[in-house]
Amino acid sequence: MTYCFSIPIQNGESWKVSNCTMATCTNGKIMKTPKPCPTVSQPICANGNNAVKIYDNDGCCFRYECECTCSLVGRTHYITFDGKSYTFNKLNCSYYLVKEIITKYNLTIMVSNSDCSSSETAVCPQVFTVIYQSYKVVFSQLKTSEGSVNMVHVNQKRIYPAYSNSVLRLTGTDIVTTLVIPKINTTVVYSSGSISIELPYSLFYGNTEGQCGTCDNSQTNDCRSPNGQVESCSDSAGQWHVQGETCVTPKPTETTTAATATTRSPTTQPTCKPAICDLLTTSVFQPCHSVISPGPFVDSCVSDNCNGGNNTCSSLEAYATQCSNKGICINWRNATNGQCEHKCPSNKVYKACGPSVEPTCDDRYNKLFQANQEGSTNDTKEGCFCREGTTLFNTVYDTCVTSCGCVGPDGKPKQPGDKWTSNCKTCMCDKDSMSVQCEPVQCPSIESPTCGEPGQQLVNKTDGCCSTQSCAPSGTSAPSAGESSIPGPCQECYCGPKMDPITKLNIIMCKPIVCNKNCSEGYEYQTVTGKCCGTCVQKSCIVTTADHKAHIIEVSAAAVFSLFFGINMRKYDKQKEICLK
Repeated sequence: MTYCFSIPIQNGESWKVSNCTMATCTNGKIMKTPKPCPTVSQPICANGNNAVKIYDNDGCCFRYECECTCSLVGRTHYITFDGKSYTFNKLNCSYYLVKEIITKYNLTIMVSNSDCSSSETAVCPQVFTVIYQSYKVVFSQLKTSEGSVNMVHVNQKRIYPAYSNSVLRLTGTDIVTTLVIPKINTTVVYSSGSISIELPYSLFYGNTEGQCGTCDNSQTNDCRSPNGQVESCSDSAGQWHVQGETCVTPKPTETTTAATATTRSPTTQPTCKPAICDLLTTSVFQPCHSVISPGPFVDSCVSDNCNGGNNTCSSLEAYATQCSNKGICINWRNATNGQCEHKCPSNKVYKACGPSVEPTCDDRYNKLFQANQEGSTNDTKEGCFCREGTTLFNTVYDTCVTSCGCVGPDGKPKQPGDKWTSNCKTCMCDKDSMSVQCEPVQCPSIESPTCGEPGQQLVNKTDGCCSTQSCAPSGTSAPSAGESSIPGPCQECYCGPKMDPITKLNIIMCKPIVCNKNCSEGYEYQTVTGKCCGTCVQKSCIVTTADHKAHIIEVSAAAVFSLFFGINMRKYDKQKEICLK
C-alpha cells in the first residue's frame, strides 16, 4: 500500500476533483491532470448549419451534433429538419408538423390553416399547437384595430409571457413568442410570419415524421408519406393531415391567377430579382451566415416577392429570429427602406435586441425569470419595449408607468397619490410606502330623530355606504321587494306576520279587491271612472200588475204598456213599480 499525503490510496489510483480535473496517486505524489476527453470531429450538417457542442452531464467533455431545425416561413414555404426546402399550398386543414414514430417523449406538433383569401393583413396567421405529455400549448393571433396580438393558451387558459411551470417555459414580445421544454431540450418559436422548431439530435434521431421530415441529417427520406413511401415533398406534405378533419382546397385568388397567366405567357419575362431578398446575403446578416445558412430563406423570399405574394418581409423576419435564437442579434429592419418597419404604440419603442423577458414592477416576477435566464446573456428578442424612464407595469395590461406605484382593485396601476373608493373604503396609493392604504368611508354625521309620537319607532335605512334614520309607526310594514310602499286603489292590504330582515318592519301583504258585479233584474253593472268597483245602473222598468205578476219593460216600451193596460205609470203604487223615466 502506497500512501499519498498520509491518505491510503493505491499507487496509480485516479479520482475526479472539481473543475473537470482528475487526480492520480503516482509514487506517493498526487498528480492533477485535466479530465481526458475523447477526440471529436465536427460533422457536416445536411441543413447547412454549423454543428453545435453538446456537453456531458459534468460539463467537461463535449461532442458535436447537427441540430434538427424545421421552419415554416409564411404560409407555403417549408424547410425540413435536414434542410430540404419545398412549397406546399395548404388545404384548409390541420397537419402534423412533427410526430414521433415510436412514442418516447409524448411530443406532437401541429399547424392549423384556414382560408385566408379574404385576409386584410400582410400575413395570414396560423394556429400552432404543441402537445407535450399532459400539456397543450396553442399559439394564435388576435386581430385588433391596431394590428395583431400574439396569444398563448396553456390547457385552454390564456397566459401572458413570461410564464413557467415545472415542465415548460414561455417568453415573448409583441413580435415573437418562445416555448422551451427543458427536459427534452426543445425550443419552439412562433411569430405572425414564421414558425421554427428545434429538437436535439441525440433524443430524436431517426424518430420523427410529418411535414418537418425525419431528424437524421439526411435529406433522402425527408419527404415520406404516412405509409413509409418517399415521394415529392408537395405530395407527401398533404398526406399528414390530422385524421377526422375535412380538408378543403382553397379557391385560387386573383393574384394567383394573374401570376399563373404571366407564367404561361409565351413572352419572355425578365428575371425577377427582388432587392429586398439580396439583403439576406449582405453584411447586414453576415454575422449569422456561418451559423445558419441563408440559402433557403433567400429562396422563399424570392418566391414570395416574384409570384404575387404579400409576405414581403416574412423570410427576413424568420431568418433574423433563428439568428436571435443562436444569440446573434441582427438589426435589419432599418435597412429595408421602410418596407418592413415595425410600428409600436406611442408609449413604447422598437428594439432589435431587447430583453426576452422585459422587467416589470413585480419584483417577484423579475427574480423568477432573471434566475431562469442565468447564463443566457445573449438571449435577446426584437419587439416593442417601454421607453427609457418607464417600466412595464405587468404583462397582462401591457402598460408602461413612470413609477411602480400600487395595484387598484381592477388590477390596473395606480400612481402615488391616486385615491379611489372600493367596498365602502376610501383607498390611496401612499407616496412613501408605495402601498395601498385604506380606511372606512367617512359618512356625514346625522342627528337621530326623536320619535316621540305614540306608536312610533326609529328605522335605519342604508343608502350606498352610509345609513340614515327616520321615524315610522311601530309595527308598520315595509313594502316587500318590487312592491310600492303605497297600496293601489284596487288592493286590500294588511300588515303581515313576516318581518323584513333589513328594516325590521313587518311586510305589507296585499290582495286584489273583488267587486260584486251581480245586479238585480232590470239593472246592469257599469264601471265608474276613478273607482275600483262600479255600480248597478237601472236599464228597465219592473211593473207588478193586479194579478201580482212582475213585468220587465224596456224604457222605450213604457208608454205603450201604459196605453195597453190603461195605467198611469207615474201614479202607480211606488212600492210595486220601479220605472226609469
